[in-house]
Amino acid sequence: HAVQGMGEVSGTAVESPMRFVFELKLLKGQKSYLNEPQYETDDYYAVTAFGTTIDIATRKAVQYMIEYLVNEHGLTEEDAYILCSLAGDLKIAEVVDVPNMLVTMHISKEVLGIK
Repeated sequence: HAVQGMGEVSGTAVESPMRFVFELKLLKGQKSYLNEPQYETDDYYAVTAFGTTIDIATRKAVQYMIEYLVNEHGLTEEDAYILCSLAGDLKIAEVVDVPNMLVTMHISKEVLGIK
């Protein structure tokens, strides 16, 4: 979509032809903890989580961010959980595709010491 609000409430968006270039990294021999899509920008890292309710999707998003922080940044689960509460930004990303609700959690790369 060229334009769509965070939360996509009606399925309405401005469609636009686009061309994407992206890079994939194949991690051979490593146990994957990625259960649902995760992405990053220059400014933040984000996880996504689907659920049949906002509550379920939110719990999953927090758990996925904890897993990321533990696996990629060496935090303990408790410290990761605390950091999610202090610096994680939960966003309702989509509610239109009932029964699938989509929640994301973003965390600033500056907070992670990446930027």
